[in-house]
Amino acid sequence: MILSKYIVSLHKINCNVISKELGTKLTGRHLSVELFPFSYIEYVKYLNLDFSGSSLKSYIETGGFPEYVKNKIGTILNTLLEDILIRDIAVRYSIRDVSTLRQLSVYLISNIGKPVSAKSLVNMFSVKATSTILDYFYYLENAYLLQFLPMFSYSIKTQTRNPRKVYTIDLGLFNENSIVFSEENGRRLENLIFIHLRAKYKQLYYFKGKYECDFIAMQQSMVKELIQVCFDLSDTNLNREYNGLLEAMNYFNYKQGMIVTWNQKDILEKDGKIINLIPAWEYLSK
Repeated sequence: MILSKYIVSLHKINCNVISKELGTKLTGRHLSVELFPFSYIEYVKYLNLDFSGSSLKSYIETGGFPEYVKNKIGTILNTLLEDILIRDIAVRYSIRDVSTLRQLSVYLISNIGKPVSAKSLVNMFSVKATSTILDYFYYLENAYLLQFLPMFSYSIKTQTRNPRKVYTIDLGLFNENSIVFSEENGRRLENLIFIHLRAKYKQLYYFKGKYECDFIAMQQSMVKELIQVCFDLSDTNLNREYNGLLEAMNYFNYKQGMIVTWNQKDILEKDGKIINLIPAWEYLSK
């Protein structure tokens, strides 16, 4: 039983209808499985490439939707976005203001890796209520177009009150549909690590204290990975990235953390804490 979106020869399966509507009639007799676009490992194997910075660069620029990987025709992903917005969201949820839905979606896709809140977007898109924006968030996430990462807190109320970071389910959608005028290497790499973690863990958060840590990956409420993402670690950002990760490690009493970079590799040790710097292609290939 398919729960997510996948493209095979341009044919899309409306997974949401299958899992929720048929699931109600097949209680206890169905199994839901999430399928994602190609991971980095699958992408490399499909194109018979080597695990390297070069293949990772290609993957970041292309994304993992098989039909687009095969043909590299931009309209494939433009049409996919439009189909999701119209058929899977607007028609299904009886949304009349498709223009606002489209503008909001493009805005969110263009701002991957950034915190967003319904309250701050109400005036920007001339929507009357924050509840409408929250509904749109739900529809976009349910359609596996975007994903929203909550800030970690033991209080559910605190989680819901704080801004959530937004990520797209595939970087090809960002590359073909976003409105940005720079390469955004750091945010694209962060989104890539999110996709990788999202496929592995059900419990994902970002950590916010005095500093910030990009990803807290948990399983059955136990910390499994603490990860900071930095495209290029330098003297100007070392303290910020290091302190953000270290603060999270101290908060969870966790001895090892990781900074995923583009091509840097090192080990930092301090007060019994170990921080591994690892190139993204190496981290994603394990």
